[in-house]
Amino acid sequence: MKYNIWLEENAFYKLEPLTDGMIVKAEAKLKIKLPKKYIEILKQQNGGVIKFDSFPTEVPTSWADDHVNVDHILGIGEDSGILESGYLIKEWDLPKNIVLISGDGHSWIALDYRKTKEEPPIIYIDVDDDQIINLSPNFETFLKGLTNW
Repeated sequence: MKYNIWLEENAFYKLEPLTDGMIVKAEAKLKIKLPKKYIEILKQQNGGVIKFDSFPTEVPTSWADDHVNVDHILGIGEDSGILESGYLIKEWDLPKNIVLISGDGHSWIALDYRKTKEEPPIIYIDVDDDQIINLSPNFETFLKGLTNW
């Protein structure tokens, strides 16, 4: 199934078109295998603002009682992309072995590689409340759950 999530008229977070070489370099640098569906949507557009703004949660967060904000997905790139994860993890004192795919500093959406090296679950990290919530078992389920609140 092909997903069309991008808000194409908004170029914020949009990076240069993705190549297979960029994927190989990113996976080698991060020492992980990126989810197939993540790569699939990045081949349509390498990061950017999405048509959705939320993902439902079963527990309250500092954002809302029943959802978290997700309005962009980071692409593969050094600046404003997932390769910035190492710096941001250190800067915001986040768990190691995650790859940040969305967020603003106080809250993040991440691929959680703490227990796997491929097809990781998706987590939400609330820095202010020191809270980590499991959002979905994999990236494809995450994509299917995106919504507008």
